[in-house]
Amino acid sequence: MESFCKVSTIAFFVLASGVFLSSPTQAIRTSEQDFGLALEPSSHNGDDIIPIELSHYLHECLKKIGEECGSIFFTRIFIGKKNVIPAGCCQKLLDMGEECHYTITATVISRPEFRANATLYETRAIDAWNKCSQ
Repeated sequence: MESFCKVSTIAFFVLASGVFLSSPTQAIRTSEQDFGLALEPSSHNGDDIIPIELSHYLHECLKKIGEECGSIFFTRIFIGKKNVIPAGCCQKLLDMGEECHYTITATVISRPEFRANATLYETRAIDAWNKCSQ
């Protein structure tokens, strides 16, 4: 289980930071109603990865949440584990900010292997935010 969490944490950081994102011409779009943002696609055509500005933004977000807390939120949102969120991780999430949280979620959801369950992941992300912001 510990190795799975390490793999999921690494996958989360790699996916969210844009190092591995290489879907052709995939714009990262979320429901503005649910997430309050819509990111513009990169101007590069067939070789799209995350636009450099978004990559930098995600990197800064991920630095704020940290690896340990990032793993907790990843397993909660994308694996569905109803883990307890430590108060310190909730504080890091709130300090990171709602826009960072939903942008990271949207970035992971933009990958083909996560896209099919986008609504479920968005709901879990909202639930995690709401639990921490109470």
